[in-house]
Amino acid sequence: MVSIGIQIYILVMKIAGLDLSISSSGIVIEELDNNLDIVDVKCYGFTQRKKYSMDNIILYDTKDFSHKYARYLFVVQHILEWCKDVDYVAIEDYAYGASGSIGMVFDLAEFEGFVKLNLFNEGKAMRFYPINTIKKFFTGYGLSDKISMYQAFVKYKFTKPDISYLPIVDNGHGVATTSDIVDAYAICELLRQELRFKQKMDDLKACPKFLNEIFTKKTDKNPSSYMKMGFVKK
Repeated sequence: MVSIGIQIYILVMKIAGLDLSISSSGIVIEELDNNLDIVDVKCYGFTQRKKYSMDNIILYDTKDFSHKYARYLFVVQHILEWCKDVDYVAIEDYAYGASGSIGMVFDLAEFEGFVKLNLFNEGKAMRFYPINTIKKFFTGYGLSDKISMYQAFVKYKFTKPDISYLPIVDNGHGVATTSDIVDAYAICELLRQELRFKQKMDDLKACPKFLNEIFTKKTDKNPSSYMKMGFVKK
């Protein structure tokens, strides 16, 4: 009699990556097994173009909102619903050199703070990654443009969300909603990699130099490396 071994995987956690913007936030949620491998992955976003709207891509019109705070609430309520069962959330940190008018920069900071405060209040363990760190992790280069991020997504070998119904990214500034989901996936995968290192499922010392730089680097803002830094949690 031949004995067939069956490896049983137990779902142990859900993690999320959020690429936040007022007009087109991207959200990716991964379900992980006991090896922190991806069992399932889902993506969510927003669009102002009806042809791209689906159950997971929410159609909206800016004219529907009486005030910017009504729009913030609309977006945040969806994000909180999508992330309600998530254990860890990673978010792109503030881009301190962001372009645009002062008003736009303050609006974005206000919106992001609103999202973070609500997730914090929901008891989510949060991590904030600088944009250059996310790009370096996903492409190997911290100044990559949106085309490079999209190309890295297409070539990425791990389980990823299906975005074939969304437009391709053909310019360096990105294409909503595609680029938002690509960035959110990169953020989510960066978080998963951090968790794998911390649970000793991957050996950081044996990884490429750029990964060592990401996870062991100290900065004025983060005097402790990610490997030693705790998560932001209530």
